[in-house]
Amino acid sequence: MTQVSHGQKLISLAEAAALVPDGAHLTISGFAHSLAPLALVRELIRQGKGNFELTSMGDCWAADMLAGAGRLKRTRLSNYMFEGFGRCPNFSRAVEAGEVEADDYSHFAITSRWVAAALGLPSMPVRVMLGTDLVRKKPLDRDAIAEAPCPLTGEPLLFVRASRPDFALVHASRADAEGNVQVFGTVSTIEEQARAARRVIVTVEEIVSGQTIREQPESTLLPGFLVEAVVHVPYGAHPAGMFRHYNFDRQHVEHYVRAGKSPETFRQYLEAYVFGVPDHYAYLRKIGIRRLMELRADPWWGY
Repeated sequence: MTQVSHGQKLISLAEAAALVPDGAHLTISGFAHSLAPLALVRELIRQGKGNFELTSMGDCWAADMLAGAGRLKRTRLSNYMFEGFGRCPNFSRAVEAGEVEADDYSHFAITSRWVAAALGLPSMPVRVMLGTDLVRKKPLDRDAIAEAPCPLTGEPLLFVRASRPDFALVHASRADAEGNVQVFGTVSTIEEQARAARRVIVTVEEIVSGQTIREQPESTLLPGFLVEAVVHVPYGAHPAGMFRHYNFDRQHVEHYVRAGKSPETFRQYLEAYVFGVPDHYAYLRKIGIRRLMELRADPWWGY
Protein backbone atom coordinates (compact mmCIF):
# COMPACT_ATOMS: atom_id res chain seq x y z
CA MET A 1 0.00 0.00 0.00
CA THR A 2 1.35 3.40 -1.02
CA GLN A 3 2.39 5.75 1.78
CA VAL A 4 2.92 9.52 1.75
CA SER A 5 6.42 10.52 2.82
CA HIS A 6 6.87 12.67 5.90
CA GLY A 7 6.97 16.33 4.97
CA GLN A 8 5.11 15.75 1.70
CA LYS A 9 1.52 16.01 2.89
CA LEU A 10 0.34 18.33 0.11
CA ILE A 11 -0.60 16.08 -2.80
CA SER A 12 -2.97 16.13 -5.77
CA LEU A 13 -6.51 14.80 -5.78
CA ALA A 14 -5.50 11.99 -8.15
CA GLU A 15 -2.62 11.02 -5.86
CA ALA A 16 -4.94 11.02 -2.84
CA ALA A 17 -7.43 8.69 -4.52
CA ALA A 18 -4.57 6.42 -5.60
CA LEU A 19 -3.71 5.88 -1.92
CA VAL A 20 -7.06 4.14 -1.33
CA PRO A 21 -7.10 0.49 -2.45
CA ASP A 22 -10.08 -1.51 -3.65
CA GLY A 23 -11.96 -3.11 -0.78
CA ALA A 24 -10.86 -0.56 1.81
CA HIS A 25 -12.97 0.10 4.89
CA LEU A 26 -13.81 3.82 4.75
CA THR A 27 -15.38 6.39 7.01
CA ILE A 28 -16.33 9.59 5.20
CA SER A 29 -17.17 12.98 6.64
CA GLY A 30 -20.40 14.75 5.94
CA PHE A 31 -23.77 15.38 7.48
CA ALA A 32 -26.80 16.37 5.44
CA HIS A 33 -25.55 18.87 2.82
CA SER A 34 -22.18 19.88 4.27
CA LEU A 35 -18.63 18.63 4.96
CA ALA A 36 -18.77 15.96 2.24
CA PRO A 37 -15.48 15.21 0.38
CA LEU A 38 -17.30 14.71 -2.91
CA ALA A 39 -14.44 15.75 -5.19
CA LEU A 40 -12.43 12.88 -3.69
CA VAL A 41 -15.38 10.47 -3.98
CA ARG A 42 -15.79 11.37 -7.65
CA GLU A 43 -12.07 10.83 -8.20
CA LEU A 44 -12.24 7.39 -6.56
CA ILE A 45 -15.05 6.45 -8.93
CA ARG A 46 -13.18 7.95 -11.90
CA GLN A 47 -10.13 5.83 -11.06
CA GLY A 48 -12.23 2.67 -10.93
CA LYS A 49 -11.84 2.11 -7.20
CA GLY A 50 -14.60 0.18 -5.43
CA ASN A 51 -15.78 -2.81 -3.42
CA PHE A 52 -15.74 -0.49 -0.42
CA GLU A 53 -16.98 -1.02 3.10
CA LEU A 54 -18.36 2.18 4.66
CA THR A 55 -19.00 3.13 8.27
CA SER A 56 -20.41 6.64 8.56
CA MET A 57 -22.83 8.85 10.46
CA GLY A 58 -25.34 10.77 8.37
CA ASP A 59 -23.05 10.71 5.33
CA CYS A 60 -25.75 10.51 2.68
CA TRP A 61 -23.81 11.91 -0.26
CA ALA A 62 -20.82 9.58 -0.47
CA ALA A 63 -22.92 6.52 0.32
CA ASP A 64 -25.42 7.28 -2.42
CA MET A 65 -22.83 8.19 -5.05
CA LEU A 66 -20.70 5.10 -4.38
CA ALA A 67 -23.78 2.86 -4.36
CA GLY A 68 -25.05 4.37 -7.61
CA ALA A 69 -21.68 3.74 -9.25
CA GLY A 70 -21.66 0.12 -8.04
CA ARG A 71 -18.63 0.70 -5.81
CA LEU A 72 -20.14 -0.07 -2.38
CA LYS A 73 -20.53 -3.57 -0.93
CA ARG A 74 -21.30 -3.06 2.77
CA THR A 75 -22.23 -0.18 5.04
CA ARG A 76 -22.86 0.58 8.67
CA LEU A 77 -25.01 3.67 8.83
CA SER A 78 -27.14 6.01 10.84
CA ASN A 79 -29.86 7.84 8.94
CA TYR A 80 -28.83 8.08 5.31
CA MET A 81 -31.16 10.55 3.59
CA PHE A 82 -31.01 13.71 1.50
CA GLU A 83 -32.29 16.14 4.09
CA GLY A 84 -35.25 18.00 2.62
CA PHE A 85 -35.25 15.85 -0.53
CA GLY A 86 -36.18 12.35 0.71
CA ARG A 87 -34.43 9.00 0.59
CA CYS A 88 -31.06 8.35 -1.02
CA PRO A 89 -32.32 6.87 -4.31
CA ASN A 90 -29.24 4.92 -5.41
CA PHE A 91 -28.36 3.64 -1.95
CA SER A 92 -31.94 2.60 -1.14
CA ARG A 93 -32.31 0.79 -4.46
CA ALA A 94 -28.99 -1.05 -4.00
CA VAL A 95 -29.91 -2.20 -0.48
CA GLU A 96 -33.38 -3.34 -1.58
CA ALA A 97 -31.84 -5.28 -4.48
CA GLY A 98 -29.36 -7.02 -2.17
CA GLU A 99 -26.39 -5.38 -3.88
CA VAL A 100 -25.28 -3.55 -0.72
CA GLU A 101 -25.39 -5.03 2.78
CA ALA A 102 -26.55 -2.51 5.37
CA ASP A 103 -26.50 -2.39 9.15
CA ASP A 104 -28.38 0.37 10.97
CA TYR A 105 -27.25 2.16 14.13
CA SER A 106 -28.26 5.26 16.03
CA HIS A 107 -26.05 8.34 15.60
CA PHE A 108 -24.64 7.99 19.09
CA ALA A 109 -23.98 4.26 18.84
CA ILE A 110 -22.03 4.46 15.58
CA THR A 111 -20.07 7.43 16.92
CA SER A 112 -19.31 5.51 20.11
CA ARG A 113 -17.65 2.78 18.05
CA TRP A 114 -15.16 5.39 16.75
CA VAL A 115 -14.69 6.86 20.22
CA ALA A 116 -13.76 3.43 21.55
CA ALA A 117 -11.16 3.00 18.79
CA ALA A 118 -9.80 6.52 19.35
CA LEU A 119 -9.33 5.78 23.05
CA GLY A 120 -7.72 2.40 22.42
CA LEU A 121 -10.63 0.58 24.07
CA PRO A 122 -12.17 -2.66 22.79
CA SER A 123 -15.75 -1.43 23.28
CA MET A 124 -17.89 1.39 24.64
CA PRO A 125 -21.03 1.13 26.81
CA VAL A 126 -24.18 2.96 25.65
CA ARG A 127 -27.86 2.98 26.53
CA VAL A 128 -29.16 3.88 23.06
CA MET A 129 -30.71 1.09 20.95
CA LEU A 130 -31.47 -1.11 23.98
CA GLY A 131 -34.73 -2.98 23.41
CA THR A 132 -35.01 -1.95 19.75
CA ASP A 133 -34.99 -3.77 16.42
CA LEU A 134 -31.67 -2.08 15.71
CA VAL A 135 -30.27 -4.70 18.11
CA ARG A 136 -32.64 -7.60 17.45
CA LYS A 137 -32.42 -7.54 13.65
CA LYS A 138 -28.77 -6.76 13.06
CA PRO A 139 -27.76 -8.59 9.84
CA LEU A 140 -24.01 -7.95 9.84
CA ASP A 141 -22.54 -6.97 13.20
CA ARG A 142 -23.82 -9.64 15.55
CA ASP A 143 -20.37 -9.78 17.15
CA ALA A 144 -20.09 -5.98 17.42
CA ILE A 145 -22.84 -5.45 19.99
CA ALA A 146 -23.66 -7.18 23.26
CA GLU A 147 -26.13 -6.53 26.05
CA ALA A 148 -24.58 -6.85 29.51
CA PRO A 149 -25.13 -5.39 32.98
CA CYS A 150 -22.91 -2.60 34.24
CA PRO A 151 -20.27 -4.29 36.45
CA LEU A 152 -20.66 -1.55 39.07
CA THR A 153 -24.41 -0.91 39.24
CA GLY A 154 -26.02 -3.84 37.46
CA GLU A 155 -27.92 -1.51 35.11
CA PRO A 156 -28.57 -2.90 31.61
CA LEU A 157 -26.16 -1.58 28.98
CA LEU A 158 -25.30 -2.18 25.35
CA PHE A 159 -21.62 -2.54 24.53
CA VAL A 160 -20.52 -1.62 21.00
CA ARG A 161 -17.21 -2.87 19.62
CA ALA A 162 -14.55 -0.38 18.56
CA SER A 163 -14.53 0.39 14.82
CA ARG A 164 -11.17 1.16 13.17
CA PRO A 165 -11.62 1.98 9.47
CA ASP A 166 -8.68 1.81 7.09
CA PHE A 167 -9.22 5.42 5.94
CA ALA A 168 -11.03 8.53 7.08
CA LEU A 169 -11.80 10.78 4.10
CA VAL A 170 -12.59 14.29 5.31
CA HIS A 171 -13.45 17.62 3.76
CA ALA A 172 -12.57 20.65 5.89
CA SER A 173 -12.27 24.42 5.72
CA ARG A 174 -8.51 24.86 5.58
CA ALA A 175 -5.13 23.36 6.51
CA ASP A 176 -1.45 24.17 6.45
CA ALA A 177 1.29 22.18 4.74
CA GLU A 178 1.91 20.20 7.93
CA GLY A 179 -1.63 18.88 7.96
CA ASN A 180 -3.11 20.96 10.78
CA VAL A 181 -6.79 21.09 9.84
CA GLN A 182 -9.42 23.65 10.77
CA VAL A 183 -13.18 23.45 10.39
CA PHE A 184 -15.53 26.40 10.83
CA GLY A 185 -19.10 25.92 11.99
CA THR A 186 -20.60 22.53 12.77
CA VAL A 187 -17.97 19.77 12.76
CA SER A 188 -20.25 16.71 12.99
CA THR A 189 -18.13 13.62 13.91
CA ILE A 190 -14.98 14.45 11.94
CA GLU A 191 -12.69 14.30 14.98
CA GLU A 192 -14.00 10.91 16.12
CA GLN A 193 -13.73 9.47 12.61
CA ALA A 194 -10.19 10.71 12.10
CA ARG A 195 -8.92 9.54 15.49
CA ALA A 196 -10.41 6.09 14.93
CA ALA A 197 -9.07 5.54 11.40
CA ARG A 198 -5.67 4.08 10.56
CA ARG A 199 -5.02 6.71 7.88
CA VAL A 200 -6.54 10.16 7.28
CA ILE A 201 -6.83 12.04 3.98
CA VAL A 202 -8.20 15.59 4.11
CA THR A 203 -9.38 17.79 1.25
CA VAL A 204 -9.70 21.49 2.05
CA GLU A 205 -11.06 24.69 0.62
CA GLU A 206 -7.86 26.62 1.39
CA ILE A 207 -4.19 26.01 2.11
CA VAL A 208 -2.88 28.61 4.55
CA SER A 209 0.34 29.24 6.45
CA GLY A 210 1.13 27.72 9.82
CA GLN A 211 1.03 31.24 11.25
CA THR A 212 -2.56 31.66 10.06
CA ILE A 213 -3.49 28.36 11.72
CA ARG A 214 -1.84 29.44 14.96
CA GLU A 215 -3.83 32.68 14.99
CA GLN A 216 -7.03 30.66 15.50
CA PRO A 217 -6.00 27.57 17.48
CA GLU A 218 -9.55 27.06 18.75
CA SER A 219 -10.60 26.10 15.21
CA THR A 220 -7.93 23.40 14.75
CA LEU A 221 -9.89 20.16 14.79
CA LEU A 222 -7.19 17.75 13.59
CA PRO A 223 -3.51 18.22 14.49
CA GLY A 224 -0.99 17.46 11.77
CA PHE A 225 0.27 14.23 13.33
CA LEU A 226 -3.13 12.61 12.67
CA VAL A 227 -3.23 13.56 8.99
CA GLU A 228 -1.35 11.69 6.27
CA ALA A 229 -2.27 13.76 3.22
CA VAL A 230 -3.86 17.12 2.41
CA VAL A 231 -5.35 18.18 -0.92
CA HIS A 232 -6.31 21.70 -1.95
CA VAL A 233 -9.77 21.32 -3.51
CA PRO A 234 -11.86 24.52 -3.76
CA TYR A 235 -15.58 23.68 -3.87
CA GLY A 236 -14.56 20.15 -2.92
CA ALA A 237 -17.91 19.47 -1.23
CA HIS A 238 -20.10 20.60 -4.16
CA PRO A 239 -23.04 20.06 -4.58
CA ALA A 240 -22.98 19.98 -0.77
CA GLY A 241 -21.86 23.16 0.96
CA MET A 242 -19.29 24.50 3.41
CA PHE A 243 -19.99 27.10 6.08
CA ARG A 244 -18.17 30.40 5.38
CA HIS A 245 -17.39 29.25 1.84
CA TYR A 246 -20.57 28.39 -0.13
CA ASN A 247 -24.11 27.11 0.25
CA PHE A 248 -25.24 23.73 -0.98
CA ASP A 249 -26.44 23.84 -4.58
CA ARG A 250 -30.19 23.24 -4.39
CA GLN A 251 -30.58 23.16 -8.17
CA HIS A 252 -27.88 20.53 -8.55
CA VAL A 253 -29.20 18.49 -5.61
CA GLU A 254 -32.62 18.38 -7.27
CA HIS A 255 -30.97 17.35 -10.54
CA TYR A 256 -28.97 14.63 -8.75
CA VAL A 257 -32.02 13.22 -6.94
CA ARG A 258 -34.01 13.10 -10.18
CA ALA A 259 -31.10 11.35 -11.91
CA GLY A 260 -30.94 8.78 -9.12
CA LYS A 261 -34.47 7.54 -9.77
CA SER A 262 -33.19 4.83 -12.12
CA PRO A 263 -29.86 3.16 -12.92
CA GLU A 264 -30.08 4.43 -16.49
CA THR A 265 -30.55 8.09 -15.61
CA PHE A 266 -27.89 7.93 -12.92
CA ARG A 267 -25.44 6.42 -15.41
CA GLN A 268 -26.07 9.50 -17.55
CA TYR A 269 -25.32 11.68 -14.51
CA LEU A 270 -22.03 9.86 -13.90
CA GLU A 271 -21.08 10.19 -17.56
CA ALA A 272 -21.71 13.92 -17.40
CA TYR A 273 -20.15 14.81 -14.04
CA VAL A 274 -17.62 12.06 -13.26
CA PHE A 275 -16.40 10.10 -16.27
CA GLY A 276 -17.06 12.90 -18.74
CA VAL A 277 -14.65 15.31 -17.02
CA PRO A 278 -10.94 14.57 -16.51
CA ASP A 279 -10.59 16.16 -13.09
CA HIS A 280 -12.20 18.36 -10.44
CA TYR A 281 -11.44 21.64 -12.19
CA ALA A 282 -13.14 20.41 -15.36
CA TYR A 283 -16.11 19.51 -13.15
CA LEU A 284 -16.17 23.07 -11.79
CA ARG A 285 -16.04 24.47 -15.32
CA LYS A 286 -19.03 22.30 -16.18
CA ILE A 287 -20.96 23.67 -13.19
CA GLY A 288 -19.98 27.16 -14.37
CA ILE A 289 -18.36 30.15 -12.72
CA ARG A 290 -21.64 32.08 -12.60
CA ARG A 291 -23.36 29.33 -10.58
CA LEU A 292 -20.36 28.87 -8.28
CA MET A 293 -20.28 32.59 -7.52
CA GLU A 294 -24.03 32.57 -6.80
CA LEU A 295 -23.38 29.95 -4.12
CA ARG A 296 -20.62 31.91 -2.34
CA ALA A 297 -21.33 32.54 1.32
CA ASP A 298 -21.94 36.01 2.70
CA PRO A 299 -18.61 36.96 4.32
CA TRP A 300 -20.37 38.30 7.45
CA TRP A 301 -22.93 35.56 8.10
CA GLY A 302 -21.05 32.61 6.60
CA TYR A 303 -24.08 31.38 4.68
